Amino acid sequence: MNVADVVVLSIIVVICAVIVRGMLRGTIRTCDEGSCGGDCGACGHVCSAPRIRLSDAQLEQLRALDEKGRAA
Repeated sequence: MNVADVVVLSIIVVICAVIVRGMLRGTIRTCDEGSCGGDCGACGHVCSAPRIRLSDAQLEQLRALDEKGRAA
């Protein structure tokens, strides 16, 4: 191995170590169960899903569908 190979491999190892350290400390977050508690809508990051806002009529329809599903 020559010096260039050692330098490139060292840079790759350092970058991987920084990423792993950041993930373990919680400074690097992703929208997965470990980072957001499984609720990406509450994540607050770019990858988070927008929260759905339902009107009162839609909420009532949802409740009726839930009751109908439980009865079945």
